[in-house]
Amino acid sequence: MLSKLIIKQAIRSGASQRQALLQRTLFTAPKSMRFMALNRCFSTDNSRPQQVEIETEMVEQEPVISHTEKKEFRAETRKLLDIVAKSIYTDKEVFVRELISNCSDALEKQRYSEIAGKATSGNTGGLFINITTNEKERTLTIFDSGIGMTRDEVTDNLGTIAKSGSQEFMKNLQGGAQVDGQALDSIIGQFGVGFYSTFIVADSVEVFTKSGLEGGAKGVRWVSDGSGDYEVSTVENLDFERGTKIVLKLKPESREFSRESEVEKIVKKFSLFINYPIKLNGQLVNNLQAIWYREKRDVTEDEYERFFEHLGNTKVPYKFKLHYSTDVPLTIKAVFYVPSTHQEKMGMTQETPNLHLYCRKVLIKEGATELLPSYLRFIKGVVDCEDLPLNISRETYQDSALISKLRNVITRRVLKMLEDEIKRDSDRYDNWFETFNHFLKEGLMMDSENKESLLRLMRYSATFKEKGFISLDEYVKKMKAGQQKIYYVTAQTREGAINNPFMEPFKNSEDAPPVLILTNNIDEVCFNQIGEYKGHKFVNIETSYDEISKDLGVQQPSSTDSANSLPEEDVTTFSLWLKSELGSSVGKVSISKRLKDQPAIIFGQMSSSMRMVMQMMEQQQGSTNPNSDMNKNNTLEINPKHPIIVKLNELRKKDPKRAGMIAGQLMDNVMLSTGIPFNLHDSVSRNFKVMNDYLNAVSVKKL
Repeated sequence: MLSKLIIKQAIRSGASQRQALLQRTLFTAPKSMRFMALNRCFSTDNSRPQQVEIETEMVEQEPVISHTEKKEFRAETRKLLDIVAKSIYTDKEVFVRELISNCSDALEKQRYSEIAGKATSGNTGGLFINITTNEKERTLTIFDSGIGMTRDEVTDNLGTIAKSGSQEFMKNLQGGAQVDGQALDSIIGQFGVGFYSTFIVADSVEVFTKSGLEGGAKGVRWVSDGSGDYEVSTVENLDFERGTKIVLKLKPESREFSRESEVEKIVKKFSLFINYPIKLNGQLVNNLQAIWYREKRDVTEDEYERFFEHLGNTKVPYKFKLHYSTDVPLTIKAVFYVPSTHQEKMGMTQETPNLHLYCRKVLIKEGATELLPSYLRFIKGVVDCEDLPLNISRETYQDSALISKLRNVITRRVLKMLEDEIKRDSDRYDNWFETFNHFLKEGLMMDSENKESLLRLMRYSATFKEKGFISLDEYVKKMKAGQQKIYYVTAQTREGAINNPFMEPFKNSEDAPPVLILTNNIDEVCFNQIGEYKGHKFVNIETSYDEISKDLGVQQPSSTDSANSLPEEDVTTFSLWLKSELGSSVGKVSISKRLKDQPAIIFGQMSSSMRMVMQMMEQQQGSTNPNSDMNKNNTLEINPKHPIIVKLNELRKKDPKRAGMIAGQLMDNVMLSTGIPFNLHDSVSRNFKVMNDYLNAVSVKKL
């Protein structure tokens, strides 16, 4: 403006005066003013001034500064400023989050003022945030077209640390006749210290602002190097009609914050879901919406998919989702996703928790492990809780009891979501469960509070259903009249379970109880820990026959009075001989009441699958004979009517040595059929000897 006046004066002056004034113009005009055309400045007749046209393009008007005051922070404030700048925040990058949060609050105040008729939208181009980086000058500039500040407000808010204008605005809003709920929900600032985080990275901070509430109000400039004092000035000819511009002259060691890529990364990390558009060097950065703040009916499936891609950084679709909002017992807005696959599949690395904690759309913590128990670590999503008691840096929270309550609420809700999916499409859930079951079974072992919910989510194979899974409730419905226990068998495969020798009593009668088929050792561990379901005790069919005989109904006859049976008088002698031959492999030999087709079975206080687990643990601890202690309590049940038992009894009377070798091989086969670990090397050697004896006997007969 001053340059234009000088040019006009030069045109109306004499030649020598014009020359001097124009030189003054060229040397004193702002660098931002460019002269696009200067047709003629002087006429050939020096006695008369020549009218000329001078075209100028105003790229940016330099502010005209006046009425400068220098003020000093009080001594206590100076110390507090040093604490804020250097001690509160653990990471330098959060200053970007704090400034953008302040911008968002200013924009929200402007929006409310326009609705309330206290301000007009003006000609500012809407509500937005612009960020500009300059690596060469080592500066970072952040502008918002929000409410701006008057000179008094600048002095009050920026000159007083821990004075929160946003907090005061919320109090006034809550006390008003008409309460804007959206404004209350969207205001972020609480403590009035976020602005001063700039001194972590900046040598000096310059603020230009102009209030949108006072028509024709002059602008204000505030500047400080954070050393203890600041300057406040009145400014004319600001290059914006309303809003606030903050210019940071970065320290040399913080010059990375003048790089576009670094600032973009920080904005996307902390402030991606701010309500208003954020442009970085002219490019829109926050093109995703905080869908958890919207009504679920207003969010399209495409938006849910895009948000999941953003969270998981994957194109693999999710399996289930939950858009959740509640005000009791806490104010929570959340979106949860259940993925269709996971990294722990095929022995890959453990899943990393990917549930982010927000407060009013501003990120507080990534991968918040405290929000869900570890067995739900596959859940991805966002939890936004307005009730969080944040510390002054807004990087963490102060109330562990409230976090525990929040954890309980969302854990129960996630488990209920899975239950709802079962009701919606059980086959779809079963397919998912087949891939993710170990997570939920891990939960059974560690989360007693949600045990009932987890048990309803469990799925197992069963004898009465050839394909697919059943729930425990379905098993209970299939139980026979008077049945008191839930029976299960462990095996590597379904076929192995069906052919398990212990299954004989459960296959020979139509009235036999159903049996759950467990193909994962952790299932039995869970059953042993849980004990029962709806009053029905979990029982492994490998247990003693006396414990299950009542539910089986008809018992196998125990009489040996038959030509094709072990003689009654030989039972005791044969049992003692067999126990002696097998040595430490068994603790007891008894007559079986449940076997019909198998010659023998072996059981003990520990099932075969648990015995395998214990063996692996003892081997890892360096035990040379991991089975020795476990075998002391084993009971070998023999079928007195089986031909092998009958003929073995006859052979021991004629050829005790050969009979002992056969007895050892019998024991190996029984252990193999029931899945009990045994010494494979000794078994193979013994098997070769049996084969050799048989071949020799056949050859002698032929000769």
